[in-house]
Amino acid sequence: MLSLALRARSTNSALLVIDMQEKVISTVAEKDNLLRCTEAIIKASNLLNIPSVVTQQEKLGDIAPKIKKLYQNDVANFRKLAFSCCGVSEFRDKLQSLGRKTIVVCGVETHICVMQTVLDLLALKYEVLLLRDATSSYRIADHETAVERMRDAGAWISTTESAIYELMEDAERPEFKQMLQIIKSLRSQDNSSNS
Repeated sequence: MLSLALRARSTNSALLVIDMQEKVISTVAEKDNLLRCTEAIIKASNLLNIPSVVTQQEKLGDIAPKIKKLYQNDVANFRKLAFSCCGVSEFRDKLQSLGRKTIVVCGVETHICVMQTVLDLLALKYEVLLLRDATSSYRIADHETAVERMRDAGAWISTTESAIYELMEDAERPEFKQMLQIIKSLRSQDNSSNS
């Protein structure tokens, strides 16, 4: 039998969206791409019934409206002062209650809250799928170095489009046509920004 132990599955994954707040997003590199990719993975997760957990860093304002409008009503939202989301006991309890072993991670900033959270999730024995194009930092060097460190620690590094197809698994799913629209939108926006 084929081993799928190194792949994320929609039935065993949860999405973690870290600190996508307007005050932070406005300062990071490639913010338009960050927003497009985050929007795409949230839409895909909603379509595949993957539970989402959202965090906000205290004192940094609200979640960006473009992102907030995509959340389903039952999304868990945690406010925090700790840089690592795992520093909030209610967050850890929520993840455990979901019963999912793979956490798909996006958000900001890569080298601070994202990295500390990913390292803690790995220490807690979760599998982590980090979406490198749905994370960002003020400085590209900080982003790239943090991604390398998380990979070295055992996180799976991917892109939003690749992760969407991985979670989708095959073209026979009833959601496939709707998912193609998400991918087409992501690709068309990428191509228009390269013109």
